[in-house]
Amino acid sequence: MKHALANQGRHFKEEQRKQVKFSRLAFQALPELWNFQLAASLLAAIPLSLLGLLFKSIASTADATLTSANAGSFLLSWRGPLVIVLGSWSLLLVVVMELFSQILLCDDILNGRKARVFGTIRRGFKSFRRFCTPTGALMLAYVLLAAPLCGVGFSVSATADLYVPHFVSEVFFSNTGYMVAYYLVLGVLAIVGLFNVFALHGVLIDDLTPVEACRQSMSLIRKHGFRIARTMLGVFAAWALMLILVVALFDVTPGLLFESMWADLKDVPSAGLSLDELLETGGPQLELFTYRFASAFAVLFGGYIVSFVALLSSSFILLRFTRCYLDYTRDERELWPAREKHHWYVLKIVCMIGIAVFFVVLAFGMASIFDCLFMANSPGIVAHRAGGILAPENSLEGLQVAIDHGCAGSETDIHRTKDGHYIINHDNTFRRLAGVDREPRDMTLEEVRSIALKDTTGSGKTLQVPTLDEMLDVTVGKELLFIELKGPTADRQMVDDVVALCRKRGCVDDVVLISLNYDVIKYAEETYPEFETGVLIFVGFGDITEMKCDYVLMEEESATSNRISSLHSAGKKAGVWTVNTESGLRTFLDSGVDVVITDEISLAEKVQEELDARSDYQRIRDAFSGAFDA
Repeated sequence: MKHALANQGRHFKEEQRKQVKFSRLAFQALPELWNFQLAASLLAAIPLSLLGLLFKSIASTADATLTSANAGSFLLSWRGPLVIVLGSWSLLLVVVMELFSQILLCDDILNGRKARVFGTIRRGFKSFRRFCTPTGALMLAYVLLAAPLCGVGFSVSATADLYVPHFVSEVFFSNTGYMVAYYLVLGVLAIVGLFNVFALHGVLIDDLTPVEACRQSMSLIRKHGFRIARTMLGVFAAWALMLILVVALFDVTPGLLFESMWADLKDVPSAGLSLDELLETGGPQLELFTYRFASAFAVLFGGYIVSFVALLSSSFILLRFTRCYLDYTRDERELWPAREKHHWYVLKIVCMIGIAVFFVVLAFGMASIFDCLFMANSPGIVAHRAGGILAPENSLEGLQVAIDHGCAGSETDIHRTKDGHYIINHDNTFRRLAGVDREPRDMTLEEVRSIALKDTTGSGKTLQVPTLDEMLDVTVGKELLFIELKGPTADRQMVDDVVALCRKRGCVDDVVLISLNYDVIKYAEETYPEFETGVLIFVGFGDITEMKCDYVLMEEESATSNRISSLHSAGKKAGVWTVNTESGLRTFLDSGVDVVITDEISLAEKVQEELDARSDYQRIRDAFSGAFDA
């Protein structure tokens, strides 16, 4: 009885709470949104870390690292189903923390209820059972897979960077039919996401079934779509303007200041002195140290402030979406229950001062060992398909172009003919370059040499299919040749034959054997340790440092800084493929990788020159690019 009376008193108090406009409510709720983000991140970190360690342990046991090079054999082993279960649990945890619980939190804030982090997260987990239907599973699949690709709908951080691998998208964009189909699929997904944008709210807030929630969402969009769009565009514009102002104040302005100061310091040699010696000596070296310290602090603190605003903006946008849902499923309201005041201001000020002090100490340490941290060696540029876009694909001419440009190496693709010879071709057939829909393994060398290949530079010339022997004649002693063992004939016999050929020519140190097939490379590494080997991967889980090879060549999105550092710590070399954009080249030519495979040799040279000419402020800024992403 007492408990019931207490509840009635609390509800009466909430009903009598002062009513405020939404803008005021949102401002009052910012501390709660931030506290939830911080608490949810910390709560998720522990189980996710444990799951990650267990996942890594299972994946790497008995040389069972899961990558695109060995996915089939891995998933057929006992480890495959267990890793799938653990991975699914990890995704569930992220969805509940970042999406379900936050929508419930927004509902609590808008309805004047006290927002409790643990209670909200517990409700988020309980709500998951409502999605255990075919339609609910499709809704979750859209959140995890479709929304990141088409850019419409809610997504979570675990799959926010989901992408179509570049080597696949290049195939789409090189064929008009494929490209149209690709954009049609994305368009359909975007329309589906748009009409079901309130489906999650219906399930979580109103306990609707997924089917009922989707129908309600489609009805809301049909009836009020233009009003909702107009409202949300205004919200996006307001927060975009705020973010622009914050970036201008904490990023652009310091950058302009430090870049102008660099002109007087760029010729000062690195100090190489202790702090006592710097203070005693003074002069230009002390000025350089001070410049580096101030630059590091500006980058760290400015990045933190920008990420803080970006994170709050995403939470506020979700709050506004939730208000739209309540507006069009209840009686539309202009005023909302004000939030209760909390007396945490002194603690918040102390925390902000503590963060600033931490950045001061970190910036001082970075300035003290600047050369070790930021003066990385330039990676080797490797020409994709022999000479990139500067010469016909996989041609002898391309090899010479790469050599003339000073490339560290060239990459090429080999297949075995029916009579045991090794020829150069990227595809499994000659249809794309010659209109001949036959595979090398079904043809003799004489038949292959009779084919006229078109010049991929568009010159109109025709070329003959080169052999591996001819490639080696051009490259030996001049650059490395990364030989990709390709297609259905990429087997152990191919390894044996190529090894024998290279030994006969005395060019063991001039080649690297690479493949998408891990079994083939593992065999080469174990059987012929004097040869350098490399595995090509576009996705990988577990400890990739345990893979038996000298190089791990990763697709762009897989080549994270942690993986690069781990490979180097394990004594392996790291590479990335196929990097053809200026932004990608800028990232990976400054990432510490050993080789960057590209079609754009001239662009890579230009970017490398620009990187070498950067100011110390720009080096720090580039090193921390993305470190504070919300």
